[in-house]
Amino acid sequence: MKFYQSNLLTNTLVFVLGLLFIIFPTALTSTGLNNTNSFYPDLFLCLIFASALNRPKIINLYAILILLLFSDVLHMKPIGLFTILMFTSVVIIRRYKLQIEQSPFYIHYLIFLILISCVQTLNLFLHHLLFLPKLSLLTIVNQTIFTLICYPLFDIPYKLVRTNKR
Repeated sequence: MKFYQSNLLTNTLVFVLGLLFIIFPTALTSTGLNNTNSFYPDLFLCLIFASALNRPKIINLYAILILLLFSDVLHMKPIGLFTILMFTSVVIIRRYKLQIEQSPFYIHYLIFLILISCVQTLNLFLHHLLFLPKLSLLTIVNQTIFTLICYPLFDIPYKLVRTNKR
């Protein structure tokens, strides 16, 4: 499996955007990340999945792995739990890239919905199984819904660029 196939500019752009999307929710001063009243989408997941579904060759898996681990540390989550779930999802998407890459938006949205639901469910299940501190179910559902609402903002530009190149 090739982990590195993209150029320096693309890697830098994805890395910087990833850092911004990871740090942005922690910059909120009035609410915390684990507060049930905080309604923030996980824009970094939208970026990862939109890139993985539309252009899997531009994703540097090492950069994604480092950013996910940084996200775990910064957001005070169990280190590596969410990372391994997300990393596995991206590797599965890359495995089926020929079937997924040319599919329309609604198929990408359905794949994103299924994967984000599975990742959040497995994350919650593993928190219960390993007796780790848990977020409230309301917070997880709110974050998932807002992430699903924001996903088209990341997927549609890839579709527009692809149609302009034709």
